[in-house]
Amino acid sequence: MKKVILMILIMVLAVLLTAETSGEYGFQMLKISAGAVLSAQGGTGTFFSNDAYGFMQNPAAGLLKRKRVLSLSQNYWIFDTTINSGAYAYSNGKRSFGFGYRYLDYGKIDSTDDTGLPIGIFHPMDLVLSTNIGYRLTPDHYAGVNVSLLYEKIDTSSSFGFTIDLGYTYLTPIKDMLISAALKHLGKTSAMDKDVIDLPITGELSVVKSFQLVSKNFSTELKTVKHIDDDEFKAVWGIKAEINRTFNLKFGYKFNYDSENISAGFGINLKKISLDYAYIPFDYEIDDVHIMGLTYRF
Repeated sequence: MKKVILMILIMVLAVLLTAETSGEYGFQMLKISAGAVLSAQGGTGTFFSNDAYGFMQNPAAGLLKRKRVLSLSQNYWIFDTTINSGAYAYSNGKRSFGFGYRYLDYGKIDSTDDTGLPIGIFHPMDLVLSTNIGYRLTPDHYAGVNVSLLYEKIDTSSSFGFTIDLGYTYLTPIKDMLISAALKHLGKTSAMDKDVIDLPITGELSVVKSFQLVSKNFSTELKTVKHIDDDEFKAVWGIKAEINRTFNLKFGYKFNYDSENISAGFGINLKKISLDYAYIPFDYEIDDVHIMGLTYRF
């Protein structure tokens, strides 16, 4: 247990002690959950997810379930932007492997000169390519790492970069309860139009529990989040209820977020195929978000 506590403290201290630079923070898409399953629970539910996106939330998450799945999703994000993503994940319980992509399309935007006259259009975009490796260290300790390549383009300026995510999971002596930690978005990017682009380094700490109530299976997660480009600590709570083998409901709530709070969704399992939907309402007259996902289990 001492080793567990020490590892968690090291991760948290690494986030808190990382010095801020004078550059601009970019690649904000890294903060957005991939897929409808996790998004419906506010970015939680990683360890009981049947889709392939779990490793993007915590690199050690894919080890807890034996699976070989392929997932695709379409995210109708705010301000008429869209995010489409795909991932493949494999786990045999001792080792896990995964890879995937996330593509944020801002659409076409009018470009103007200094006087405000239109001079053309440009097409901003973000692209993230990720790969994952996880390993069971002992029967109760799991670790994983993600390596991602980044590309961001705004008008004629662009930036490349890479990130490394570290994840750890501990199966506690309490039945069906685990503790996890992740330190994400460590890396480096190239300058965009002579400005240094800093990454939104993020530290996360979660407590996860599954239980049965009235013959229904529930899984819940409470996660604390700290972004280096935000002075405030945040928290997320999510829950998933398996009504039967075919149908499940999901709900999430975000604490201390500027324009987000609740999220919800459902999933339908049809033999080897799962269909998922997530709904995220935003405050301050921002468009609501709808996410649809499709998963195939081999």
